[in-house]
Order: sequence, then structure tokens, then C-alpha cells
Amino acid sequence: MKNRKSRKTSAGFRPEARFEWKQVSVARRPSGHIAALEELKERLLQEQARAASDATAWSCLRRAADDAASLAWATPCPLLVLPELFAEKAAEARLRRQRQREILERSQGIVAQAI
Repeated sequence: MKNRKSRKTSAGFRPEARFEWKQVSVARRPSGHIAALEELKERLLQEQARAASDATAWSCLRRAADDAASLAWATPCPLLVLPELFAEKAAEARLRRQRQREILERSQGIVAQAI
């Protein structure tokens, strides 16, 4: 086994080794892009909402549209990405709502037996 010598090093920072803080600016989009994205989101939501049966379905779709718009905004081409993202989010919302409805129906029988 080799004999290793240890060296002591100091971890001090000298003034020339200081870090600089630079704020990174996020690319800003013109307000027209925001309006176009909102308009597209509302149009897609209205198309999907025609099939919605009640207010609960509407609120689930509204949440899905907001989520999809938020995700789309983070991409380079939000208007191109939004329709597909919203379709996926709306399908997930419908499936989640259907599962919740089934759980509610099953649990009502259990609650009725307990009373």
C-alpha cells in the first residue's frame, strides 16, 4: 500500500474569484401573441364544451384548457402546439371525471348500507 501525503488547501475566495449575478431576460412575446393564444384557447374550449353535459364537466375542461395554454406558452410555437396539448388534456379530464363518477356511484351503495 502506498503512503499518501495529504495536502491542506484553503477554500477561501479572493476578490477576483467572485461570481457575477446577471439576470437572464426571458424572450418577450408581443401582446398580440397573448391575445391570439387566448382566442385559440377559448375557441378550442367552446368546441369541446358543446359535448359537456354539466357545469362540472365545463370546469374540468376549463382547467384542461388553462393547463394546456400554460404549457404551450413555454414552447417556441405556442399556437401550433396548443390544439394538440388541449386535446390530450381534455381527454385526461374526461377520463378522470368518468373515474370519479364511478367511484361516487360505488361509494353511495356502501354509504347507504352503513346508515
